[in-house]
Amino acid sequence: MRLIRRSPLLIFLFCLGCSALLLHYYDPTTYKNLTDLKPEVAAFYESFIEEEIDKKAIAAVRLKLAQVFEYEKGKGENNRETTRQIELIKKMFEAHVQERLKSGRWSEANFQNKKENIEDAFDIAISTERLKNKNE
Repeated sequence: MRLIRRSPLLIFLFCLGCSALLLHYYDPTTYKNLTDLKPEVAAFYESFIEEEIDKKAIAAVRLKLAQVFEYEKGKGENNRETTRQIELIKKMFEAHVQERLKSGRWSEANFQNKKENIEDAFDIAISTERLKNKNE
């Protein structure tokens, strides 16, 4: 009779132990946020070679970067590496926008260089998230 009363507890503990095997190497939300935003930002950079700059598009990218940053920051101190990487992406984006607004349209070479830089920054943030897994 005692075993029957403890069965739900044993089943729960067994399931809890098995769930540890299903841990992700990264936070799936973080991964989705970063992998969705990376090509969006890279595509937006293409507008920097045009005469006019879309200030609404800049605001939209800023909003998405801020949302990703707040999500990461909300995960706490254990997430400081990824949060720092997102912060660096935000700063890089702002520096690129300010340069574009101040200096005018970008040359093709400048565009390719800056686009590669921002994509590399996203790749580092994605890799940083993966490094959190102690099993890897």
